[in-house]
Amino acid sequence: MSHDALLKAWMYAVRIFAVVPILWMFAFLHYQGPGRGDLSDAAFNGVMFVLWGTFHSATARSNAKRFVARFIGQDAVRSAYVVASGVTLAVVLWLWRPLSGMVWQTEGALFYTLTGLYVICIAGMFYIARFFDRAEFFGIRIFLRRLKNRPPRPQAFSAEGPYAYCRHPMYLLLFCSLWIGPTMSLGRLEFALLASIYLMIGTYLEERNLREELGEVYDTYRAHVPMWLPRLTPWKQQPGSASQHQAAAY
Repeated sequence: MSHDALLKAWMYAVRIFAVVPILWMFAFLHYQGPGRGDLSDAAFNGVMFVLWGTFHSATARSNAKRFVARFIGQDAVRSAYVVASGVTLAVVLWLWRPLSGMVWQTEGALFYTLTGLYVICIAGMFYIARFFDRAEFFGIRIFLRRLKNRPPRPQAFSAEGPYAYCRHPMYLLLFCSLWIGPTMSLGRLEFALLASIYLMIGTYLEERNLREELGEVYDTYRAHVPMWLPRLTPWKQQPGSASQHQAAAY
């Protein structure tokens, strides 16, 4: 297989492992019914999720990226991280043990209302994805440009669309999707609690990384745009405040 064919196959794999586990998670949350799990199963779920969260956060740190780059090259680090994150999330969903008991279970109009709101959260996340470079986020933009014999393209800081209202609109909708639904089993409640804690911690760590990478431009953005609760009017970036990075706060 030629080098170009290998690159194309890798990029397809990255897209699959980036998207399919997330879609699986949304289906997992919606159809998470009661099971037979007890406290030992809840403990198993908790340990597994903490291990996943630790791996996901640790491998996103600069030191870990530099270490991995020694083996696979700097260009492949981001895409490898995306694949590893998707695979490990799929393992968590596959091994998750449903717990016995329900917190709430709706019927009739309320069922369809909460289902509709859940779908709106998911659709909103796909809409927000239009406002950042997905190929760059997946770590495959550099390979796409290489196949076209083009040099790497410098990134530009952008705070357009939903990002002009809050710094983490994707995380905000993801948080809402964890808690909005027509049913809430104890298994889903445990997942929602763990994922919510991880979102809070992960957002803090990501903010720290973005401040280190972007410097003053991100400090200005932070000063005008809230982290979670959207402002009423969009923030307009001042001309000349561009940076050679894109704000990857999702």
